[in-house]
Amino acid sequence: MLESWNDGETKTAILEFVRAVTTPGDSFVPPAERIATFDNDGTLWCEKPNYVQADFLTRRLNQMADDDPTRRTRQPWKALYDRDHTRLAQLLTRASDLTASIGDVFAGITTEAFEEKVRAFFDTAVHPVLGVPYVQLAYVPMLELLDLLRAHDFHVFICSGGGRDFIRVISEEAFGIPRDRVIGSAGTVEYRDGDVYRTKGLELPIAEGPGKPVHIWRHTGRKPLFACGNSNGDQEMLEISAFSLLIHHDDAEREFAYDDGAEKALAEAAELGWTVASMRRDFARVF
Repeated sequence: MLESWNDGETKTAILEFVRAVTTPGDSFVPPAERIATFDNDGTLWCEKPNYVQADFLTRRLNQMADDDPTRRTRQPWKALYDRDHTRLAQLLTRASDLTASIGDVFAGITTEAFEEKVRAFFDTAVHPVLGVPYVQLAYVPMLELLDLLRAHDFHVFICSGGGRDFIRVISEEAFGIPRDRVIGSAGTVEYRDGDVYRTKGLELPIAEGPGKPVHIWRHTGRKPLFACGNSNGDQEMLEISAFSLLIHHDDAEREFAYDDGAEKALAEAAELGWTVASMRRDFARVF
């Protein structure tokens, strides 16, 4: 089990917890209550140098500007055209802002039409640094952890601050997680004319920070028994879980090394005794 994890405290802690809650005894938890929630970007797959959804959005915005050049005088197309890096950073570096922007530019089409566009993106796009399709960038140790939990009757969910409907298109292919097990921030939809259409708007709260426990409860009716994240936006989800695992990106050779956006989570992990997985130390392989 967990063949791509190096032996050590992290692997031992995971295995001992799974054994404790699935073996008859004082710590046993019935299968119906074994909820495991995982953040997506930076937890299950690579999020640097940009979110995958950022690539999807910028391609769509550029195409829209090509179709109608007058858009370049309006935001957010103007920021792309002018290479306004400050405004682009605001637009592309927060998963929730990305979801809102995607909701705006894809409003008015059916949910099926949106999924077709997402599928077309994943069929052609490759990571700008690693040079492989995005769906191949799931972390192998995390895939093994998902398999381990499923083998012990855990109900495994993604809970992402990013777009729920974006992730659903490839969640089964990339992570083995069916679309109905994807929780995340989402644009609003409405029924009309015999179909379901995307509309401008964002479901609130977003599935980030304090919104994650809310979304998890809405979707499952339970708190997670096992939770895993990598950033400050995952803190509240980790705080309500019995076992909290924080992924630390400290491997500049095989992936990317960064603490930005995770400083508070790392400090809380040290204070509360969460398990921290060092990619450099604990992952025998990454991809």
